[in-house]
Amino acid sequence: MSTRDINPFVHLAAGSIGGSIGVIVTSPIELVKTRQQSSVSSYASMKVIALSKDRSLVNLCSQIIKNEGYRSLFKGLTPSLAAVVPTKAAFFYINAKSRQVLANFLHQGQVINLTAGTVAGICNAFMMNPFWVVKTRLQLDERSCNKNDIKRYVTNIWRTESWRGFTRGASASAVGSLEHGLYFLVYEELKTRKFCMSVFSDAYRETSYVPAMVHLSASACVSKVIANTIMYPTEVVRTRLREVSEGTPYHERKYRRVVQTLRKIYLEEGLSGCYSGWTLQLAKTIPFTIITFLVYEAVLTSYSESDR
Repeated sequence: MSTRDINPFVHLAAGSIGGSIGVIVTSPIELVKTRQQSSVSSYASMKVIALSKDRSLVNLCSQIIKNEGYRSLFKGLTPSLAAVVPTKAAFFYINAKSRQVLANFLHQGQVINLTAGTVAGICNAFMMNPFWVVKTRLQLDERSCNKNDIKRYVTNIWRTESWRGFTRGASASAVGSLEHGLYFLVYEELKTRKFCMSVFSDAYRETSYVPAMVHLSASACVSKVIANTIMYPTEVVRTRLREVSEGTPYHERKYRRVVQTLRKIYLEEGLSGCYSGWTLQLAKTIPFTIITFLVYEAVLTSYSESDR
C-alpha cells in the first residue's frame, strides 16, 4: 500500500507519537540552543559551541543545573508537549492530505513534496505560535523553575502585549516553513533512490526490516540537515522577535520585522550571528529526526501490513 493511500489520520497518530518522544529526549539541547540564539541570554555570546571543555554541551548543561536546578534543563517542555501532538499531528496530516489533493493536478513528485511540506509548515506556524512564544520566554528565563511559570508568562504576555504578543515570530515561522518543503523534497528523493540501498525492493524489504529503518533514518537526517542549514537564520530571527520587551513601544523595539531583524543581526554580528546555536541544532537534529521518523514510518508500515 502506498503512503498516499493510507488514511491521513494514521499519519496524524504516527507523527504525534514520534514527535512527543523526540521532544522529551532533545529538550536540554533545545534549551541551550534557544539561549544562544537570543540577544538577552547570558549564553548569547556563545555563537558557536567550540570543542573546548568549558563550552561543551555537557558543561553548559552542568552550569544550568548548578545555577537553576536540574528541572531547568526541561524548561519549555510543558508547552512543547502540549503543542507537539497537535503540531506533528497537524503537520503530517496536512502534508499527507495536501499531497493527495495536489496529485490530482500535478504530476511532478518533487513539486508535490515541496508544496505540500511548505503548506503544512505555514499552517502549523500560525496555529501553534502561541505555544512557541511561551516556550521561548520560559527557556530564556534563567531563574529557577517555578510551577507557576507558565501561568505567569501567559498572563503577563496578555496583560502587556494583548493577543499580538502571542503572534510574535509567526511571520518568521511562516517564511521558515519552506524548510519543511525542502525537507520532504530531499527526503522522498533519498528514500526512493535505488543507489541508497536495495532494501526497498519488495522481496528484500519483507525479510530485512532493520536495514530499511537504518536507511530511512539516514535519509531523514541528511534531508533535515540540508533543509535546516539553508533556512536556519529564520530560527534566529524568530527567537529574537519573541524576546521579552515589556513596556517598550513597538516602533522602539530593536527587533520588529523579519527582514529588519535579519539585516540588523547580520550587520551587528555577522554571518555567525545568523547561525547562533547552529551546531547545537545539528546535535539535536540527529536524535530527534531519527526518533520521529522511525516511529512515523514504523506505524505506517505496521498499518499497511495489518490492512493487507
